[in-house]
Amino acid sequence: MTDLLSLQDYCIFTFISTSHALKGEKVMKQAEADFVMMPTPREVSTSCGLAIKVNPVEVKKHYQILVEHRVSIEGVFRLTRNGRKTEVQNLEFS
Repeated sequence: MTDLLSLQDYCIFTFISTSHALKGEKVMKQAEADFVMMPTPREVSTSCGLAIKVNPVEVKKHYQILVEHRVSIEGVFRLTRNGRKTEVQNLEFS
């Protein structure tokens, strides 16, 4: 298990509402996934203030878990911190 809190390179799932984020949290817990709930970073403009943070190595697996359980995901982003700057990459899955 990676220490997700200290990762400088990580992925987040964002949601259109808090209820969707909480459903995502419940699904991830049931799947015993390695994740952290966090405030949505300022660099990512979204409707909901909560996001699910995961290791980039596992992002596709976690995406599939959320989709299979019909959790509405607004966006998937990879964030990389370089000093004070944070690079944001929008990820697309099909």
